[in-house]
Amino acid sequence: MNRLREKFFLRINQDFEVMSKIVIQQIHLTQRLMETNTLPEIYTEINNNERIIDSLEVKMRNEVIHTIVLYNPRAGDLRKIMAYYDMTAYLERIGDLLINISLFMNQVNTRGTIFPSYKNHISKLWATAENMVQNAIFAFTCEDNNLAKETIGLDDTVDTLHHELTKKLRTQHADKTLKEQQLTDILSLNSISYNIERIGDNATNIAEAAIYLMEGINIKHQGKEKTDTLLAGSEG
Repeated sequence: MNRLREKFFLRINQDFEVMSKIVIQQIHLTQRLMETNTLPEIYTEINNNERIIDSLEVKMRNEVIHTIVLYNPRAGDLRKIMAYYDMTAYLERIGDLLINISLFMNQVNTRGTIFPSYKNHISKLWATAENMVQNAIFAFTCEDNNLAKETIGLDDTVDTLHHELTKKLRTQHADKTLKEQQLTDILSLNSISYNIERIGDNATNIAEAAIYLMEGINIKHQGKEKTDTLLAGSEG
């Protein structure tokens, strides 16, 4: 039983590392589209990576279910297994959100009158969400409690940046006559901002899964005030 346990955790940890690396690669590829969104090879690589992410998600979920059914793991192992189960879902969702962003970026005129005005804001939002994803993955794999909590704290920053951008897009172009491409750029930027904000949410979910793995504390759906209290209490 111990050998089977070790074999399972080695295999699923290896798959998780591969999946994490591909998701990070997807983030970097999608970010390149903000500099140049006219290279078809970038979109091809993004779509190929997405298929790998989807196949790994299915493989890892099947491994988890197989292990639970056949080996009836103990409470400690079961908690770790379920944490991996949740993590695969969050990484797969981040992959889907990155695909969405690439599709919207494909519609944007990066040299037009709209995108350059918001590029710095969207880049700041992007950098914060990217930092959250990388830190959340590291916090999970290295069982770094403090980094997991720092990641959760950044979610408010991403939310604020997202709402600021959508407000600017809504108010700065009110009562203006817009060309078709300008309207497409505004709508696309709004959707890109929303998808980046959702990436931040899933990074938060990963960090929460890390805390559950390390401390057995489930802080999901607790509300900000109660979550802050639970996190503060777990530091003591």
